Amino acid sequence: MKRSIAYTKGILGAILAILTVFSVVVGAETVDDLQNLTTGVVPSISYKEHDPFSSGQLTSVSHIEYVVRVKNQTGDPIVGESLVLVVEKIIELSGHDVSDRIQISGADGYTSSGRPYFHIPVGDKKDLDPFEESEPITIALDNPDYLRFFPPTLQVRGEPRVSSKSVKGLLDTLVNKGLLTPSEAAEALESPTKADP
Repeated sequence: MKRSIAYTKGILGAILAILTVFSVVVGAETVDDLQNLTTGVVPSISYKEHDPFSSGQLTSVSHIEYVVRVKNQTGDPIVGESLVLVVEKIIELSGHDVSDRIQISGADGYTSSGRPYFHIPVGDKKDLDPFEESEPITIALDNPDYLRFFPPTLQVRGEPRVSSKSVKGLLDTLVNKGLLTPSEAAEALESPTKADP
């Protein structure tokens, strides 16, 4: 039995909606909506000049700067525009969270819970590819009480990019189940909203 034009258009509309979701539009996302990628996109943090606490002297340690890069250790590219670094907390040597006593300057914004975040640059590329490292960012902390604390606890958030290969696999499955014809699948794959390779 032949399928109606409305049915075919409905299936194609659903496919295009799926493809649109796969093509992450970062502007529509808030930082709170982004996935926590920290286990796979790992932050590396170091002091910009030297560890100001290693000598045991607390005098003149009112300003500390860290350099942070993230490395994508997953098998998927991460959409560059979606990558952000959230400063989750700052722990004093005693084990107490002293985030409210440390001032972090230059944040690009704040999460709904008030945590500062920074956009992670990936250079001229649109994605952070597997096993690549981001450009560095500097996080500056003012320490008016001269506290001794560990480097900040960081969280990486963002969205993996779904490859065209994954989308093609989905379309092939729909063709095999008889929900799409091969020509309809080809048309959906060539849509301008398809995911990038």
